[in-house]
Amino acid sequence: MIKLSHLKNCPSLKSVPKELDLNRSLSFCTDTRKYTYPSVFVGIPGVKINPLDVIDKLLIEGCPIVVYQQDAENDAKTKVLASKFQQTTFLPVSDSVSFLQELSHEHIKDWKAENPKNTVFAISGSNGKTTHKEILSFILKSVMPNKIISTEKNNNNHLGVPLTLLNVTSETEFVVLELGSNHPGEIKVLCNIAQPNAGLTTNIGATHLEFFGSEEKVFEEEGYLYYAVKSVTQGKGFFLINKDDQFLKNFSATAGSVTYGESKEADAKITFPENDVRITYQGQEITGHNSFITGKHNKLNLITCLFIANHFYPHLQKEFIVNAKEFRPTKNRSEWIKFENKSVYLDAYNANPSSMKAALEGFKASMIDQGFKLNDACIVLGDMNELGDLAPQYHQDVGSFTKKLGFENVYFVGRYAPYYLKGFDQGKSRSSSAEFKNEYRSECIKKFSIHFIKGSRSLQLESLFDIS
Repeated sequence: MIKLSHLKNCPSLKSVPKELDLNRSLSFCTDTRKYTYPSVFVGIPGVKINPLDVIDKLLIEGCPIVVYQQDAENDAKTKVLASKFQQTTFLPVSDSVSFLQELSHEHIKDWKAENPKNTVFAISGSNGKTTHKEILSFILKSVMPNKIISTEKNNNNHLGVPLTLLNVTSETEFVVLELGSNHPGEIKVLCNIAQPNAGLTTNIGATHLEFFGSEEKVFEEEGYLYYAVKSVTQGKGFFLINKDDQFLKNFSATAGSVTYGESKEADAKITFPENDVRITYQGQEITGHNSFITGKHNKLNLITCLFIANHFYPHLQKEFIVNAKEFRPTKNRSEWIKFENKSVYLDAYNANPSSMKAALEGFKASMIDQGFKLNDACIVLGDMNELGDLAPQYHQDVGSFTKKLGFENVYFVGRYAPYYLKGFDQGKSRSSSAEFKNEYRSECIKKFSIHFIKGSRSLQLESLFDIS
């Protein structure tokens, strides 16, 4: 529930009618399909749909307030609607998204002021943001489901972040907030909205170089979260610094920061005993185990999340460790599926050079542990998008890396397949998932015992299995 008094502090809302009762608290909704009375409805213009054209049902239900983006056409529409549905107040704003950002900012400020222990834990970085968010929210919600709010799916942008924050209630104690960016300045905007008082930047890699130009610029963008938390908390906020990352390791220590990693210089040291992962900090150890995740990088994600959860709720450590064993990757993200009785490692959501290499290494270790030989495996690598002018070089490099790992049966799919082939000339090139599908299902899936599928979202490699 959000206090309507916050409306007074939203510059996008030009004026608040005197008859509007600002002492009320109401929920806010942006999707007519999910509307429940008596929520406030905020209309966000779509490319093809004007929300004012599809709100009759919720108006009939008695929606008390509709916020709409003002222009001449919408003013005319609301005038007609207001005469028909007199119980509804129509509030014009200069920009609906800006209004949501302003409202969520006021709401989260008020929530944090109510209890100094209330935490907005934000996650940025090139790789592993969503995995960290999913694992951390899973182990926290498994113990205290009503006290945790987290980013849903991949709603980590200028609209998704405020919508997540608007879900925070008086019961909420901890927000797990994923921050996404593919253009300079976006992390700063999200931090200004959310005012995070704790956080983690996972790592810095070659992501969205089409828009950033270099990994140094990626670092400036993703690393902004460190400075935001430092500013919001005067340096006292909990922030994890990845000491194994060539960029992040240079962050200066603050009163609330903890360095972590395999580095000897890390405060919290990470090791990988047998099939487990362990973190040691100030004489205490936490060991994590999960048989559903693959690769050293995902084990690192697991133990980092256990460490974060334990920091805020140390009395629940045993429950967190037990529940972490049950976490399973979300759909199309580093998940194992069965297809025609064959094991398939499917990661069809995203790909960049560092995540591709980490996944290939993890897959190789896993298949060897399972008793497979390298020539038992079918490797399918799709395009890595948004790499800018260096895309050919990065694809060639990953092709070479795949060859060095010793894989033999490799298929490259997409427009960058020829560049992969420069690094691995024994591979096979296919232009699209659609072109490759029949061959894969009639030949590859039958011939090879274990499969690795990874590429950027645009390739839709999950279509090889008719899943979505």
